[in-house]
Amino acid sequence: MNRRSRALPLYVLSAILAATALPALASSASHPPLTPAQRIVRIQSRISRLEHREAVLRSKGKTQRLAKVRARVARLQARVGKLKGKTARH
Repeated sequence: MNRRSRALPLYVLSAILAATALPALASSASHPPLTPAQRIVRIQSRISRLEHREAVLRSKGKTQRLAKVRARVARLQARVGKLKGKTARH
C-alpha cells in the first residue's frame, strides 16, 4: 500500500508563494513621498504620543525610561524645527 501524501511538496508551495507575493510587495512599496507638511504633522503626532508616555512614566516613577523619552522628544522637536526652517525658506 502506498501511503504517499497527496499534498504539494514544500518546494512547489514556496515557488507559488514567491510568484504571487513578490509582485504584490513590489507594487505596495512604491508610494508617493511625503510632503514636508505631512512629515511635520507625523512628527508632531509622535511627539504628542511620547509626551503622553512621559506623563505615564512620571506617574509611575520610572526615571531611566523617562530620560530616554525626553531625549527622543527633544530629537523630534529639533527635526520639526529643521523642517519648518526648510519650508519657510522655500
